[in-house]
Amino acid sequence: RPPAPRPPAHKAAEKTTRVRTVLNEKQLHTLRTCYAANPRPDALMKEQLVEMTGLSPRVIRVWFQNKRCKDKKKSILMKQLQQQQHSDKTSLQGLTGTPLVAGSPIRHESAVQGTAVEVQTYQPPWKALSEFALQSDLEQPAAFQQLVSFSESGSLGTSSGSDVTSLSSQLPDTPNSMVPSPAET
Repeated sequence: RPPAPRPPAHKAAEKTTRVRTVLNEKQLHTLRTCYAANPRPDALMKEQLVEMTGLSPRVIRVWFQNKRCKDKKKSILMKQLQQQQHSDKTSLQGLTGTPLVAGSPIRHESAVQGTAVEVQTYQPPWKALSEFALQSDLEQPAAFQQLVSFSESGSLGTSSGSDVTSLSSQLPDTPNSMVPSPAET
């Protein structure tokens, strides 16, 4: 059997290569505007586009085909992302807590509202109350003034000397040995 005849080599060389069409801004703007109005223009609209843009009818037809294909791919991708987000939310519904979102690594001073206060030392209210209760006499005005400032700020509420033991039961970390019994006062 004789082998099948092969096409001559010069036929492949005769094949012309297409030049890539580059559109300028005005042409793109015209095509996009027309696409926004109608993604499938009729023959009359395509003829008008040929005159307006100076492009060949084939280039206009292919541009519209490509644009429709790109839009379809984008819509499918968006639909998949929405379904994925929905499935992520439903899988996290059983969890409780506050989601943490990282902020900007740069500190924005304009976002801070109010004035900054530098805290040098902090003494919890129960400690001030304990120190006041341990003092043998009420002659020291500094401890009494500190206790009054705590009660005025709402940390301890209003109290009298006989309420020291009841206040210590309201405070979470008050050692009971530090509070005098009612018989001692």
